[in-house]
Amino acid sequence: MTLSGFWSYVHADDDAEGGRIAQLGRDIAAQFELLTGESIELFLDRDSLEWGAQWRERIETSLAAIAFFVPVLTPRYFASAACRSELQTFSRRADQLGLRALLLPVLYADLYFDEGEDELVELARSFQWVDWRELRFSDRTDGSYRRTVHDLAQRLVTANRVAETPESTEATLEVAEELDAPGTLDILASYEESLPALTSTSNNIAEQIARVGQITAAQTPRLEAVPSGTTPFVWRLRVVGDLSNELASPAAELAELGEEFTLKLHDMDAGVRTIIETAPSQPQNRDEFCRFFAQVRQLSASAAAALSPLERMLENAAALESLSREIRPVIREMRQGVTLVLEAQQVMAGWVSLINNLDFGCGEAAIDGPEVEG
Repeated sequence: MTLSGFWSYVHADDDAEGGRIAQLGRDIAAQFELLTGESIELFLDRDSLEWGAQWRERIETSLAAIAFFVPVLTPRYFASAACRSELQTFSRRADQLGLRALLLPVLYADLYFDEGEDELVELARSFQWVDWRELRFSDRTDGSYRRTVHDLAQRLVTANRVAETPESTEATLEVAEELDAPGTLDILASYEESLPALTSTSNNIAEQIARVGQITAAQTPRLEAVPSGTTPFVWRLRVVGDLSNELASPAAELAELGEEFTLKLHDMDAGVRTIIETAPSQPQNRDEFCRFFAQVRQLSASAAAALSPLERMLENAAALESLSREIRPVIREMRQGVTLVLEAQQVMAGWVSLINNLDFGCGEAAIDGPEVEG
């Protein structure tokens, strides 16, 4: 069996490093093959069809064929909704099946986060990340680089060998049985009850986005309305200071709501996917499944519509960063909230994609369905 290795990184980081991040993935995979004699299909190119088509499927259905998942941690990694979603998904699945050692984070650059500021940073830290911040300056032929690559590969070889033991297999079977336990309709009902709360949170996020837009629209004309007797530079600093103060509250609220929304969706993710995958085997419960699918579709569509101004909002706000350092922390907090919301949208889009791929025959019920009350 050919094993799969997933190298999760941001292309812009790799470009900045002249391809060294991708090369590190190839070096570790090659060392793994040298130590085991087993072949690895290394998934490096995030833009390839293979990554998108096989990433989620293998994580959810064939974790036994995965040799490792390595996220290369940088500030841009945690600013990427796609990367965050991948790390969340793999860590949850690895925890469920007792295969945490297959997830090996590599700390590639300094992370300027205060403790507890980003829960995903703390999650990555809990997997005992490998510090590569100094080695990123070493040549590939350098002994320290080669030794550390060997050590990383050896750590992954050991993790795979442990995962192959009868004890590990038995533990995995027990978890799988729990995940496939009866009571699908009870689980379905529980998730249906959660949907209105999610819709409410989505609406609250949309309200904060609108609030940011209103504040920015009201203050922006003042930048050019310089009073007589005041220099433009001093006046603009004052206006940006006022803008920063007014945006502080909605920015903090947006970051908090984004975290709440994303964590809730990740908590629901495994259950929702189980419901979707179970549906074809329970045609007798077609109406219940179809109603739920319609609600999921509507949640995803309404959230996408309500949150569509996110990117434009950031573009407008970021343009003000060049005017004063004072506003940068506020913009940074807004950007963090937006990233979390976009991550949540990826989770919902994954649900809709699974539903679309079902041959279940819901017809119009799965497309329109009843409204989800906020």
